[in-house]
Amino acid sequence: MMKTLKSLLMATALLTSGLASAHEFEAGQLHIDHPWSKEVPPMSSVAAAFFSVANHGDQADTLLRAESPIAGKVELHEHAHENGMMKMRQVKDIQVAAHATQMLKPGGYHVMMFNLKSVPKLGETFPLTLYFQHAGKVEVEVKVEKADYNMASGHSGEDAHNHHSHMNHDTMH
Repeated sequence: MMKTLKSLLMATALLTSGLASAHEFEAGQLHIDHPWSKEVPPMSSVAAAFFSVANHGDQADTLLRAESPIAGKVELHEHAHENGMMKMRQVKDIQVAAHATQMLKPGGYHVMMFNLKSVPKLGETFPLTLYFQHAGKVEVEVKVEKADYNMASGHSGEDAHNHHSHMNHDTMH
């Protein structure tokens, strides 16, 4: 009985550790952590993806573009303060400095997906391909989470202290 319980605990630990790292992706010197998207209404035509990119190398890298089979068009975007207003705009690329982490989060840089072909539901994942100047093509899985998020960390979920809603991109294009 004790041997069976010990085996079960070890198996659970292995599965749990696998799940913890399942949301991290490596590409050369880049470490991409926790790609996520907020849950959007079933008839939505847009969604956004967020994640962090840690560059452990001595050379800066650049996110050049992204694509996903769930979207007709994918763009790199940022939110910026202009004349006291928060505005969203497309950017050519997103820099990831050497030995630094670039956050793609609500209220900052993010990946916008337009003309959704399918709208993923809460708890589901969808593929997103990122193209970096030096690290090249990186395939990640984006997890759909609750619409709540913490602006400071960019992480979503029940434990977020500051709840805000992401700007409605439908009205911005």
